[in-house]
Amino acid sequence: MAPTGYDSTMQRVLEIPEIVELILRYLDPKDNINNAVDDITQLLRLLAPLDAPLATPPLRYCTFTRILNAEDWRRFERYARRVRRLSYVRDPKDLMSPYLGARVLDEIARSRTSINILPILTSLEWHSDETRHSVVFMSQSVRRFSVYLHKCTHYSLGDHFKDISARMPSLTYLDFVFSFPVRTIEADLVTLIGELSHLKQLTLPSYCFTSKIVEALSVLPSLGTIQFEFNERQGRGDPADIAVFAPTLREGAFPALWDVNLSTHLPDMTRFVSGPHAPSHLTSLYVHLPWVVPPSTITEYLTAVGENCKLLKMLYIDLFVPPPPEGVSSQPVYAEPLAWADLRPLLSCKRLRVFELSWASSIVMTQEDVEEIASSWPSLQNFQLNCMPIPVPTNPLPAPTLSLHALLPFATHCPDLEELSLDVDATAAGLAFTAHDAPAPFRKLARLGFGLSPIAESGPVALLLSQICPLGCEVRQGARVPDGFNVVFPDWTYELLELWAEVGRVLPLLVRLRMQERARRTELEREVEDLRMRCRVLEERGTLPEGALNADGSCLVL
Repeated sequence: MAPTGYDSTMQRVLEIPEIVELILRYLDPKDNINNAVDDITQLLRLLAPLDAPLATPPLRYCTFTRILNAEDWRRFERYARRVRRLSYVRDPKDLMSPYLGARVLDEIARSRTSINILPILTSLEWHSDETRHSVVFMSQSVRRFSVYLHKCTHYSLGDHFKDISARMPSLTYLDFVFSFPVRTIEADLVTLIGELSHLKQLTLPSYCFTSKIVEALSVLPSLGTIQFEFNERQGRGDPADIAVFAPTLREGAFPALWDVNLSTHLPDMTRFVSGPHAPSHLTSLYVHLPWVVPPSTITEYLTAVGENCKLLKMLYIDLFVPPPPEGVSSQPVYAEPLAWADLRPLLSCKRLRVFELSWASSIVMTQEDVEEIASSWPSLQNFQLNCMPIPVPTNPLPAPTLSLHALLPFATHCPDLEELSLDVDATAAGLAFTAHDAPAPFRKLARLGFGLSPIAESGPVALLLSQICPLGCEVRQGARVPDGFNVVFPDWTYELLELWAEVGRVLPLLVRLRMQERARRTELEREVEDLRMRCRVLEERGTLPEGALNADGSCLVL
């Protein structure tokens, strides 16, 4: 008998969303229109077959094979109510990337029976040079919108911004992808920002957060994240647009801001975080330096951060000078070496969990400096100090001042550390621990980076690391380089990187061996302790007076 209110037990079961989701996972992707749709042609074929002429490359769908009618839309509505995320990403370099001709989307716009084609759509990604056609899928239910901005004569980006604010007024996440100077759309973008009062996150290409844009963002009540991306897919602006960064902030600016990612001159960033109306709730702060600054400027910035960002948990500083214009040869980047004294103001950030610094020259530190860092931040989860000159010089870099023993304080004082990266001299003598000074292994370390650290042999280094690394710890070699910087590594780095790669390959086997050794040692210690206890019992029996033992050796109870 079916449960009350249901025609059958199956109907009751299918009312449980988790079970339906589990069933749909086992369907062929071509037959599964539910929740997230990454192939827009799969969705549009529910209206009518798509025509792909033989004379065109694969997956170039120019039009429907027939005109759409009301019956097509009635059939489509059954599936449209399921789609929450729609993605259309067309890569012109990929012939297998689906392409929709203008006639396909014009036919949809002409024949649709309702304004909102996908009534519960909350996320729309539209990366195509036909920016105008994204309007077809816009609706008031959309909360996340990512779009490639393509300039064309018949549809200006200013008009596109007006469509965004009018058709998707409740946007909370906005992501713009483009590769032109932001100054050409700055005025229209500022107007758009002012009309999106619910915005929580704005993502732009690098070099696009100008003073006026940041001023417009400062009055949004819910804005939590200002972010840019270096990756090639995001695009890139013009560094000249952020040569001067001096936004004028009013009282109450950035009431909800907690995450800031900016590319700007460091003195400007220092003034930004120390101003009277600076954001006061920051927990994550990333700054990209497009220009070299002296160590004293780094100290001033860190002092300002420590005094004004009391809630900060994550701090990132990257020095990556933008590549020169096309046709101009790259020149080495010269930066004065940093010392721990230049970075010591960091210690005032008591809540810090993550610190990453990439610099164009060596960072001079001693073992005592490392001890101070590790003991001051026992809650560290990610700590990276790396030298990464761009471009990489043709000669090997100067040897770092630290050895592999610099890892020991972190293993001792930082039980939650998950990622550690340091420049060390792995060619130094004494690559071993004695039984006395060998520390307990890292508990949670998952990634250990050495950048371009010098190394002579992989064996001794791997043996030392096996004493302090947990099973599964990944050894990373080479430098972290953002997309678009096109770093070419010279020949002297190849052997070095291969030696570090060999360390990473043999380390898991050695760690397993160490674990087995520890288990055997623990068992032997247990047996030795048991034997010692037995010996003490026998010695105590020998001291008892005559007649105090029974015939079977047990004690008399007096």
